[in-house]
Amino acid sequence: MLLIPIWYTMLAPSMIISELEKIDSTTSFEGTFGKIEYIGTKGYIYDVTNNSDLWEIPITVAVHAYVTEVKGESVTLRIDVTMTERDSGAMLPDPFSRNSTYVFNKFTLENVKDHSDADKPREGYDPLYPLHLKAGENITNAWLDNLNITATLEFKESINEEGLTLYKYFVNETITGMTYVPSPIGDLRNCTLTSTKTILLEPLSGLLVYTEEEIFDWIWHRKNMPDIALVYIEYESTAEAKTQGLADAKTAHEALQLAELYLPSLLGVIAIILIVSLAFNVRRLVKKKAAHPTHSAGA
Repeated sequence: MLLIPIWYTMLAPSMIISELEKIDSTTSFEGTFGKIEYIGTKGYIYDVTNNSDLWEIPITVAVHAYVTEVKGESVTLRIDVTMTERDSGAMLPDPFSRNSTYVFNKFTLENVKDHSDADKPREGYDPLYPLHLKAGENITNAWLDNLNITATLEFKESINEEGLTLYKYFVNETITGMTYVPSPIGDLRNCTLTSTKTILLEPLSGLLVYTEEEIFDWIWHRKNMPDIALVYIEYESTAEAKTQGLADAKTAHEALQLAELYLPSLLGVIAIILIVSLAFNVRRLVKKKAAHPTHSAGA
């Protein structure tokens, strides 16, 4: 019986943590870079007024996330993002292709705010999300890396895909302020940035299964002059990434069920059998003793 609380408080969490310390995964997205009347192309300001063929460039995004170091409760996670033109294979420059370093707490799964090993201050959930999510409840402390803010992921619905229950979440946030505009501007400008995305999570593990849609919109506000629409990016998980995400989510779900439900239940059944057996044997011994009373020596 003592094993049951020990399992919940120590053994099962330790199994989950050990897997977090070994993260090494890849995924991919596909979509378009650019939009009519947007002049940001290939990561820098480019006049496409007379070059409509440069609008809506098909892109592929490859993402590799892997743990590089574990220090106490902190896990350092490197995320390499490569955004390329699908037709030519040309890579878009920073900030569209970039390497980022996250540091998250392996117990809470949240980013460690202002950690010295991270490439910039982060907090909240991203790319990991809470375990044991509940239908109808929002995730109130999610990090949006392209806006550098935390926001609420709004619960939209519960769906079933290939026998697996998934929760759909949505966020749409806009910020306006001084933002660095790449070359040839190369300076801070007053801009509005909007991040919109819809993602699917496996509720027991909190694992991100796939991205249904993600959009990044960047507008430059010029004083006493018309605004300039800089960058518009829209993409979603590839079919291959979605298939792999569902497979990984099933594995994670089954492993957590085994660790948190089935094995403790088995321990409980064993404990009940032992208790019943003990009670039966004690009762049998009492009856046996009553059937053969001990007589005094003088009787």
